[in-house]
Amino acid sequence: MTPFQLAGCIFCFLVFATVWLKGGHPERLGVTTIVVGWLASVFASSLTIGGKVIGVALVDIILTGTFVWMALRGERWWPFAAAAFMILTLLVYVAVILTPELDQRADYAARLGLFLCVVGTLLIGVAERWAAGERPVSVQTAWRPRARP
Repeated sequence: MTPFQLAGCIFCFLVFATVWLKGGHPERLGVTTIVVGWLASVFASSLTIGGKVIGVALVDIILTGTFVWMALRGERWWPFAAAAFMILTLLVYVAVILTPELDQRADYAARLGLFLCVVGTLLIGVAERWAAGERPVSVQTAWRPRARP
């Protein structure tokens, strides 16, 4: 694992924890979607055709569809940005197919960079929620005792 990959993993885990604790329901759905997609891509990475990672591409298509659905159904702006980054990720797959001499490391680096942009949109979405003074879901949960006036 390269230092950039390690830094990316640490960044993702820190963002996921922050979003889960300080975000709302849309942000938590985004984290859940990304983590499930991440785990699914680990198992789908073995599905290849001609050296191309078809399984991971299918997972990314599903993630893109999920973010588009969240953008069209929700009230937040960050799913639009996440969907845009995921569409760019799908265009990386098209570029790999159309340019066979493209190095596999370039393909992976482009997809990793765009994935970090998707994760960054989640963090910016939580920052916007905080700046607007909206309470995180973790404060509103029923299992926490309420402060007495």
